[in-house]
Amino acid sequence: MSIRPIVIDINHADGSREVERHGKKVLEDLIDFKKAYDSGIRGVIHKAAEGEHFIDPLYHSRKQKALDAGLLWGAYFFMRPGDVGNQASHFLTVAQAPKFVRFVLDYEDEKLGLWQAERWLEIIHTVTGQRPWLYGGGVLKEQLAREHRPALAQYPLWLAEYGEVEKIPQPWTKPVLWQRSGDGIGPGMHDVPGVGRKMDIDYFDGTDEELKAAWNDLGPGVTTGVTV
Repeated sequence: MSIRPIVIDINHADGSREVERHGKKVLEDLIDFKKAYDSGIRGVIHKAAEGEHFIDPLYHSRKQKALDAGLLWGAYFFMRPGDVGNQASHFLTVAQAPKFVRFVLDYEDEKLGLWQAERWLEIIHTVTGQRPWLYGGGVLKEQLAREHRPALAQYPLWLAEYGEVEKIPQPWTKPVLWQRSGDGIGPGMHDVPGVGRKMDIDYFDGTDEELKAAWNDLGPGVTTGVTV
C-alpha cells in the first residue's frame, strides 16, 4: 500500500490574519475545513500549548469546526526546557475535551533531554490512559544516536523527514505518521485547499479507516476515549 498525504498539522499562524476590532488586534480565522476534507485531508493536529503558559488562541475555536467537517482532531504540545510536570498539566488543561483528542508531544528544542520527553509522555499516559505520539526529526535523531532509550518505543513515532525515504531512528521500525513536507520543503504537495500554501503535510500508510484506528488506539487494554 502506498503512503498518501492525509493529515495536516497547524497552529494559530496558519490560515489566519491579524485584524483590528473595537480598537484591539485579534486573529481572524480563514480556514475552511470542509474544503480541506474534500481535497482528501482526513486529520488535523493543532498546536494546543507550549511550555508552562502559552495557549494557542485558535485551538478551541477550530476544534469543533474540524470535527463538523468530518476530520479527526489532534492536539500537540511544543515542549520547552522547564518543569516537566507543570508542562504536562498545562497541556492537559488546554487539550482535554469531551470528544476524543489524539495527544502528541512536539520534541524539537535542542536544549531538552530525552528523559524529559519520556517523562512527559509517561505522565500523559498515566493520567489519561492514552499513549501519546512523539513528533521528532533532527534533534530527536541526533540525541538517540548518542543515547539509547528503548522505552520510547511504546509511544508511536510521528517522523519529520523531508525526503523520499524514511530514515527511522531506533527504537522504532516504522512511523505512525510521516511529515514529508513542510513550509514548502520536501517532495509532494505543499498547498491544501481551504487552509493555505506551504503547509506541513503528513503521510499515512493505509486507508481512512486504518488512520482512524491508529488515531483512536490508546494503547494495550484501553478502548475508550479521553473524557472530562
